[in-house]
Amino acid sequence: MSAQVPIEYTVGNQSSRCFAHNLSGGGLFLTQVGNLEPGDYLGLCFRPAKHLPAIQAKACVCHKIGEGAAVEFTEITPQDRHLLLRFIHKKTGDRKILDRAPLATQIQSEECLSLAFSRDLSLCGMFIETKQPLPIGSPLVVRFSLDEKDKVVITAARVAYHIEKMGMGVLFSELPSDHRAAIEEYVEAHPDLFPNPSPSGCPDPYLSPAA
Repeated sequence: MSAQVPIEYTVGNQSSRCFAHNLSGGGLFLTQVGNLEPGDYLGLCFRPAKHLPAIQAKACVCHKIGEGAAVEFTEITPQDRHLLLRFIHKKTGDRKILDRAPLATQIQSEECLSLAFSRDLSLCGMFIETKQPLPIGSPLVVRFSLDEKDKVVITAARVAYHIEKMGMGVLFSELPSDHRAAIEEYVEAHPDLFPNPSPSGCPDPYLSPAA
């Protein structure tokens, strides 16, 4: 899903502003944040849309790509996460932004081996559509192909949250560098779904679940 969401973030006592062009229930991708480094903790405040209340969360930088940074929520209320995902799902449903089939994803854990679908993929994780989510905190392995290529992405993950009647959000815990590069290449190859920020720093008209 494409987005230009203004973000106010705080690191220590210093506050700054940027944009997010990638939204998900597990985190954001921020643009023009050269001052952030992997492992940094920050406070976030943003409105997904003008008619929605502000969301406040805490996050950690998990990946740095040029002047952009993928951040994972470390503290966010269930109400705010639900609000964010409902907004994303409504947008992707109303505007038909996700014009390709969802990713078929194999889920392997101690409890099960099953196939599900995901319409949400980022360097931090993915949202998996399922009526039988695994318990929060459960370790698992996910396996999926990008654009039906021979390259299969396989990574360890853990269940981070549930959305009732929708599915579960998982965060990658051991994403190999070559698989991370494959996801980056996939994102860059689909500017209609995952647009790059413009040179000025304001992202063009995003990534997450659908409903």
